[in-house]
Amino acid sequence: MDTTEKKTIQNSRILLMSKDLEDLSWRSRRLAHAGWRVLHATEWIEALSAVKDGHVDLALLHLPVDDMVATDLPGVLRSVAATAYLPTVILVDSPAEQHRCQFLNSGADDVICAHTSAEEMVARIRAMLRVKELHDQLGASRAALEEALRRERKLMAKLRRDNAHLQALATTDALTHVQNRRALRDLLDHEFKIAKRYNQPLSFLGIDVDHFKVVNDAHGHPSGDYVLKELAVILTRSVRESDVVARTGGEEFSILLPKAEPDQARQFAERIRTDVYHRKFIVFGQTIHVTASIGVATYPRDAEITDMGMLAYFADQALLAAKDQGRDRVVAVSELAPSVRRRLRRQYRTEPAPKEATSCPASE
Repeated sequence: MDTTEKKTIQNSRILLMSKDLEDLSWRSRRLAHAGWRVLHATEWIEALSAVKDGHVDLALLHLPVDDMVATDLPGVLRSVAATAYLPTVILVDSPAEQHRCQFLNSGADDVICAHTSAEEMVARIRAMLRVKELHDQLGASRAALEEALRRERKLMAKLRRDNAHLQALATTDALTHVQNRRALRDLLDHEFKIAKRYNQPLSFLGIDVDHFKVVNDAHGHPSGDYVLKELAVILTRSVRESDVVARTGGEEFSILLPKAEPDQARQFAERIRTDVYHRKFIVFGQTIHVTASIGVATYPRDAEITDMGMLAYFADQALLAAKDQGRDRVVAVSELAPSVRRRLRRQYRTEPAPKEATSCPASE
């Protein structure tokens, strides 16, 4: 036993309950001589109050057997104890086995014959206090562990939030809050593998705001930023839950449409073009009107497309064709002449740079 444990046991508080005042006085002197602080009680209500207030480390009860059985005092004291563990020792005048078993089964920790010597009584109480000290240390260790686990869970939750925030920063466009080019590339790779494995259609839209430089020059970059943010809202509200909207350049956006056939993708693109055309952007009291050109490519219906890079590349080329044809329109790869598609395929194979592109260069 270390010094701290000895000190703790030595300073323990013993509740001594007895209706025999002479016995109460005699045992109090013996316990006090052993170095413990003794609390007296002659009625069970006094004992109950002392235990409930948390001023007791061990209860030593000396009552007639009938009173002890009738009140089930050990069990009652244990149920109201402020501490996690309250050792209870019973002093009995009759050490009959039946009574000892009855008290032990009701929750008492030890049963001592009232005629036991003071030395043995003190030794057995000290043994029970050592058990309590170990129990308290275990409880303190458990509480410390639970607190450490609580802090660990809190830290892990914060790390998850921070990681999610960092992930969002890494994959989200700061201005429009849609996906950025890097995130789109990863999602396109994933969706293309699924489409190729299960022979499912996968469509890609390349979208560019027409003459956007004029908006910035005439109204200022803050107004241009507002238009881009509102355009992102239009696109986001138009897509399905499975679709992906991304900003891939200054005024360039892309939309990935899993399981969308060419006709569905073109109708979708036309609806976006119409929504943008009819939208009036009110900025600082000024009305800004813009239009959008859109290119559409679909795997595997567009036979020239055999990998994910080609899907984005052909959509970009269809977008350039829409701009060449006068802007504010939708052009699908299937609408391009066969000779143009063959030329684009050869061009893609011989020029590695466009393979990484997910949007066309800005075209004013």
